[in-house]
Amino acid sequence: MKIVRLVIVTLALCMVHGSAGAMAATNPAAPCVAKDTQNLTPTTRAPAWYVPGVTGPCQADAGGPIVEPMTAYWVYFSAFSPSDAFRTVPYNADYSARDCEVSFRTCGQYIISYAWAFWYSCSGRGLSGYDVARNIRYWADRARANGTNWRVYTWTEAGGYPYGCAFSVYALS
Repeated sequence: MKIVRLVIVTLALCMVHGSAGAMAATNPAAPCVAKDTQNLTPTTRAPAWYVPGVTGPCQADAGGPIVEPMTAYWVYFSAFSPSDAFRTVPYNADYSARDCEVSFRTCGQYIISYAWAFWYSCSGRGLSGYDVARNIRYWADRARANGTNWRVYTWTEAGGYPYGCAFSVYALS
């Protein structure tokens, strides 16, 4: 009887310590989007560890402006000749991400001014509206982590269509 009790107590202690250890191993400190001004390679998908609305920038930017100008559309700029590029502030990128979740067929109208090409190129790469939205939010968080002069951008391949359906960040001078 003493051996049975010893085994039961030992098993119970192992289960308690084992489950606590498992919890600690599966629930590490929440990841965050780190400041990174070097690796700016555009992506079509956000990293697997990124969870929109949960994972945010690692550090808050306390020196930002009180009011940040917003745009309804993304702004054309020619930083990647011969490709057409479009950029926006992180806050507006979040709205565009929501647009892609709500209506994937029309959200590209605000981003590249050509909804059909946007949808066709992204869906042709196997991306859903959620995938595109998640990636836009990831890059918006990267822009926030990098500082107030960073913008989210996307571009067309080789100076025209097809559209690449990839996003990154760009620093304004």
